[in-house]
Amino acid sequence: MKSELTTLRADLKPLKSELTTTAPAASDSHSRRASSHARALTRLRGRAEFGDALLFVYALAFARQYLWALDNNALAWALAATLAAVAGYFYVRTKPFAAERAGLEFRLVVVLPLFLVYAFRAPFPDVSFDVLNYRLLHAERSLRGALFAPGDFFPTPAPYNPAPDTVTGLFRLALGYRLGTIVNLLALLWAARAADKILRPFVARAWTRAACVLLAALAEQLLFEVNNYMVDLLALPLLMEATHLALRVGEAEGSRADRSEDSRANRSEDSRADDSGNSRTPYVHAALLLGACAALKLTNVVVLTPLVLVFAYRAMFGARRLAPGRLLSTLACCFVAFVAPILPFTVYLRRLTGNPVFPLANSFFKSPYWPTGGGWDARWGPTNFYETLAWPVLAVFEPERLSELAVYSGRLSIGFVVALVGLILCRRDTRARTLCLLVVAGSLLWSAAGMGYSRYGLYLEMLSGVAVVAVAVALLRGAWRSAPVWRRATATLILAALVAQAAAACVYAYGHEWSMRHTALHFREYRQEARQIFRDRLLASYLTDEERAKYANVGAWVVSGWKSAGLEVLLNERAPAIEVNYQEFLTTREAKRRFVRAIDDAPPERIYSLCFPEDLASAKEFIRGRGLEVAGEETIEVPLFSPTHRLGMMLLRVTPPSEADARAKFESSWMSAAFPDADYRARVEWAAPPPAVLRAGERAGLTLRVRNEGGSVWPARGDTRGMFQVNAGDRWLDSEGARVVNDLDGRKALDADLAPGAALSLQLDVTAPREPGEYTLEVDMIHEGVTFFREKGSTPLRTRVRVEP
Repeated sequence: MKSELTTLRADLKPLKSELTTTAPAASDSHSRRASSHARALTRLRGRAEFGDALLFVYALAFARQYLWALDNNALAWALAATLAAVAGYFYVRTKPFAAERAGLEFRLVVVLPLFLVYAFRAPFPDVSFDVLNYRLLHAERSLRGALFAPGDFFPTPAPYNPAPDTVTGLFRLALGYRLGTIVNLLALLWAARAADKILRPFVARAWTRAACVLLAALAEQLLFEVNNYMVDLLALPLLMEATHLALRVGEAEGSRADRSEDSRANRSEDSRADDSGNSRTPYVHAALLLGACAALKLTNVVVLTPLVLVFAYRAMFGARRLAPGRLLSTLACCFVAFVAPILPFTVYLRRLTGNPVFPLANSFFKSPYWPTGGGWDARWGPTNFYETLAWPVLAVFEPERLSELAVYSGRLSIGFVVALVGLILCRRDTRARTLCLLVVAGSLLWSAAGMGYSRYGLYLEMLSGVAVVAVAVALLRGAWRSAPVWRRATATLILAALVAQAAAACVYAYGHEWSMRHTALHFREYRQEARQIFRDRLLASYLTDEERAKYANVGAWVVSGWKSAGLEVLLNERAPAIEVNYQEFLTTREAKRRFVRAIDDAPPERIYSLCFPEDLASAKEFIRGRGLEVAGEETIEVPLFSPTHRLGMMLLRVTPPSEADARAKFESSWMSAAFPDADYRARVEWAAPPPAVLRAGERAGLTLRVRNEGGSVWPARGDTRGMFQVNAGDRWLDSEGARVVNDLDGRKALDADLAPGAALSLQLDVTAPREPGEYTLEVDMIHEGVTFFREKGSTPLRTRVRVEP
């Protein structure tokens, strides 16, 4: 019996061995999968930050643009939310660095004061110019589909990417009109968190660092917008995050943060795969952030260019430069990431107008809906090369050329000067020198290509504050007492300048902002308006039944006022909007055809226009100047999300021309617009020798012979405002003919219409510049409101003139 048991045990031994090896194998596989999921979740938690939630909303706005072709708005938003969630997951999952959490110090020192700044005006509705002029229209249109609705005729004077307005519109729908602007506060806090991460290597103590971050955020140009539906602040945190990546890009591969986060037991194939891509991910993440910046506001391209150059230098020449193969693949990934947020709207705009950045750069893209001329607003910024170089400093002395608010405490001026000093003195601190380089290069580009206008330099305002702190710390090189006296004095001086500037900024922010609204100090009005918080999602809820019926009857809006389009779309978002108050949109023949077609498609008895009483005369002039008629007017009040805050306005009933002759003229009005490009050909010759010498400011007459070498008749008379007639004009250039000295000198109208092949003589009066020197006098033909002939390839007439005292 014993031998039989021994034999049975021997037979069962292999089976036992097999069971003991198979069962744990299956268990180990399940355990590995569970462990992998746990590590992925841990990685997400370890990398997710406050700003990622707001970045999801940005991604939602961009994703919605990819789905503009869908007619079902609810389905489109559901799909957009899915796409944004997937993109957000991969963005957080592939972050090259672990999250750096904000502590109680940041919440008390930074978040609380900025929240109080926001609450200072929060209950008062935003009535700033750009918001009522087009921002609200952008939001309403993009929340329901594409920027242009069926039947629209260029309803916005700035048909740029509406993604930022979509973001603010989502917050407005969720929280109401008053608190919808809280997105700007969240963006500023996110930017402050990025500034905190940038300053960690410079300032170790959390309380001190939080104070430095607050100083960086207290620039009045930032605080002016925190309560508005203006969109400039939305890109600020993206630029600051990209700056943080630029400073740390060399740390990504095999960084200590990654190694400490993943214990040896957890460093599986998944973890090693993450490390293998770490050298690329900072570049790709930065490209995505910068692409989103450009999509949110195209002028951000100016200030993000130095960041792109820093990343390019680090990738090609840095201590941990990328190998050629990895460099090419990284470049390809960066291109895709940068273009992804920009692509849908540029394609849409290209298909709609023929110009992907319409109406910018139209001398190159030549959209048939916009003249080839045009440029930056000449009210702002430097006027010549030397002012361009000095504008970051000059701006503090000429704030009226910095913005409409005409106040400036000089944050960028201080930052620019300190950054120049830092480039010289902080040679051993690469981070500080990089920050200084970004401030200097960005400021000069902002002056040259960004008009030197305040709202286009908000990133430089905050970065200047960060750079000032970084330079001060770098100058000390360690302990305060061991640093040389002159370094301590310099660091103290520049920090004192930053503190003084931040104090002045708070004073300016108290008295100014883009809506110029009341504050919490107007306690009774503040309390009364605060009662409407969370109740102000729809303007229609403040209308009477009679008013709702009146606005629901509107079949089309004619945009004739400067601040009416936003209110019109809030009163009836489904009615198409037809613009008449911006000449450029009615300049070309194709645009005029489209305008006539939009009026023909609108119900003739239900066309209305809104304007403020002070704009009534100009609104009527615009309407009649486009061949339409004002059939009636009515004084109304529009409640701006408040039963007591009512705006007095004029409601105009507009009709197409009624008489047969007027109707025929209206339908053929497009013929007076721009000619085909080939018809802008003029031969301008001297009928008498021009003067070679003039005294400064002297007026002289030029005798010219002008021949029409095109195929269209040049009209001698235009509309009631002089638009569309062909004139001769001159401008003064420098001696080399490269720089414009006086662009708008003299004009001379034709005596009669000039047919193709015909010629005539005329006399043009010119005025010499007031500064002596050698100049080039240029004479050209001008199609008023459309283009200079030289912009279409015609050759202007030039002569050298010496101006004497």
